Amino acid sequence: MNARRSVIGVLLAAAALATSGTSRAATRYVFATFLGDDASKQKLSLYTSKNGLDFTLLSNTGYAGPTGVLRDPSLMKHTDGLYYIAYTLKSWTTTSSAFAIASSPDLKTWTFRTEVPAQVTDVKDTWAPEWFKDTDGKIHLIVSIDTNTTQFKSYLYTASDDTLGKWPAPVPLGIGPNYIDTFVVKVGTGYHAFTKNETTKFIEHATAPALTGPWTFVGKGDWAGWGSGKEGPALFQLDSGQWRLTVDCYGNCGFLQATSTDLNTWSGITAVPGLSGVARHGTVLREDDAAAGGSNGSGGASGTGGANHAGAGGALSSGAGSSGAGSSSAGSSAAAGTSSTGHAGTGGAGAGSAGGAGGAGAAALAGAMNQAGAGAPTAAGGAVASAASSGGAGDAVGDGNASPAASAGCSCSLPRANRRPASALALLLALGAVRRAARRRARSPSR
Repeated sequence: MNARRSVIGVLLAAAALATSGTSRAATRYVFATFLGDDASKQKLSLYTSKNGLDFTLLSNTGYAGPTGVLRDPSLMKHTDGLYYIAYTLKSWTTTSSAFAIASSPDLKTWTFRTEVPAQVTDVKDTWAPEWFKDTDGKIHLIVSIDTNTTQFKSYLYTASDDTLGKWPAPVPLGIGPNYIDTFVVKVGTGYHAFTKNETTKFIEHATAPALTGPWTFVGKGDWAGWGSGKEGPALFQLDSGQWRLTVDCYGNCGFLQATSTDLNTWSGITAVPGLSGVARHGTVLREDDAAAGGSNGSGGASGTGGANHAGAGGALSSGAGSSGAGSSSAGSSAAAGTSSTGHAGTGGAGAGSAGGAGGAGAAALAGAMNQAGAGAPTAAGGAVASAASSGGAGDAVGDGNASPAASAGCSCSLPRANRRPASALALLLALGAVRRAARRRARSPSR
């Protein structure tokens, strides 16, 4: 009887833990940037933050690709579990007829993947590629290109397959001429573009019913009160559902940010601590802390309304709705693309017996709580502890390294497989199994 009460007590404690709301992993934001126009600064640097405002250096990676120049990086996490950056591969004073893509398993060690030719007639400059994944699952890059006879326009490239190695000729996005650094997010069924007017140097806001337009400017000139001399807009969504936009500022005014709840009405613009005066054009990827997974990419979270941008805080998540900036969505923002693949629910299998019935009940609970589990504990308390903890075969380590299992089912900003609370039904079933086994033991002549 004492053994039965002990096991029941442990199960009830685990149930309380599972429903307490403490199982949600913390969010982190990863900012990819370069530091300046000197040769030594045109390399990839990464910063992280817990709140999307106070950033600290993760790594000056030193990566600059085959050309020795890396500018304007856009960051996402793909379905293969790797991080990807797309970037400008020449200095702004040098003509460039292509952009580049590199990948990393851990945000620190980067491998050149491919150079993508502009495939635009008479191309002169190919700048600032930005990841974007639409709700149909297609992965795009939005790139600013001018020619020897035309001003900058935004072009839309679409990957031929999931290897991200094949990019057919682009189509015009429908914004321009004379606009660069276009960054798009999707909210509900509508698209929002934030882009720099190359003449006035204002960041302007356009909307459209489709990715290739028609685009209508709803914010022209100094509509938001941010002033001129701004470029490189990028958006991502916070846990509160609020949007944050970051911009690079000409001269000595630094790296800046503003916030909005609806993408139409914005706060004043202020410096980003730790980045202002240091960082340049880049994007923020939102993901679960310690993690393999994430939210949306360049805009990385998804929430009510489902916005979608890979790279800057947005996530490209195949399978679980929309992602943000990368992918983001208006409203409350749960990480998009969250996958529990890493916790397969097999953890209870083979758990030994603790006082007879205890092992079976604890094993059932471990399975109910979706914990992966090669080598599940053999004691009831151990199994419950395993179920309530963060252990599991698909877990990712705290520096952003992700195992393929933990990343399955997600894309540009894959969050760590969430520790989802056990359902009430599963807990009741496990508790019932313990009680029935205890009754059988009580009736056994050997007791």
